[in-house]
Amino acid sequence: MSKESARVHVQITLIQGLGFRLKPGATVLDLGCGNGSIVKQYRGLGYEAFGCDFAFKESPDVESLHTQGLIRLIERKPYRLPFADDIFDLVLSDQVFEHVKNYDETLSEIRRVLKPEGMSLHFFPSRYTPIEPHVHVPLATIIQSRWWLAIWALLGVRASLQKGMSVRAVIDANHVYLTSHTNYLSRSAIERCVSTYFRDYGFCESLFLKCSNRGRIIHKVSRFLPVLPWVYGMLRARVLFFRKRLDLHPRSATRVARHRLGFDAPRMSSRVK
Repeated sequence: MSKESARVHVQITLIQGLGFRLKPGATVLDLGCGNGSIVKQYRGLGYEAFGCDFAFKESPDVESLHTQGLIRLIERKPYRLPFADDIFDLVLSDQVFEHVKNYDETLSEIRRVLKPEGMSLHFFPSRYTPIEPHVHVPLATIIQSRWWLAIWALLGVRASLQKGMSVRAVIDANHVYLTSHTNYLSRSAIERCVSTYFRDYGFCESLFLKCSNRGRIIHKVSRFLPVLPWVYGMLRARVLFFRKRLDLHPRSATRVARHRLGFDAPRMSSRVK
């Protein structure tokens, strides 16, 4: 099983664990699709999958996927996902939300393209993960001052593409990247943002650990140490889900934050425009 296939398997298993039925032919959007590999996986399973990103990563299939309209570029100003309203049964992202600078516009657009009763699922690093996953500097999700980055650059800490770079160049590159391209919010801050647009939402790290091969051991141990999923979510990664309910208006002061919601099956997809 390829890495992409394994990721999709975990995503679908997790979605089912949340009580959401993703029927054959359902419409799926990979937000921040990169080279479209996840889009291809979902389409291979019979789903009507699409992707979008600000720029595409290199891959032999990117040009073909783009030409067919299966992966599309996101409009920056104003920020807009390149799809019609109320069209997706599922919107998902993997390692994207740590880059979202404006949660309001992103969540508003996700809500716009989701069908009534549609679901959204997102995986991203926690604010308190010990090692920032992009520049590999300890605690750089929180401390992004140049003096802190200088300490680790002097100690030889480098991302894979920074080998051979001078200390000053690494400091400059890391400072620009962290301050311009990352935004690590706390759990409570994320909940405040999400609750403005969705009343059904929550974090499901425990269920994710149960569904993933690497996390199953942690999940089994958590039967005796129930705090482990909380620790995982605090220090490793967040798994966030929310669902669009048209019968319930978005509000700004709701905390639902449940690990499992009993959802009805979504309506079948219409053709993406």
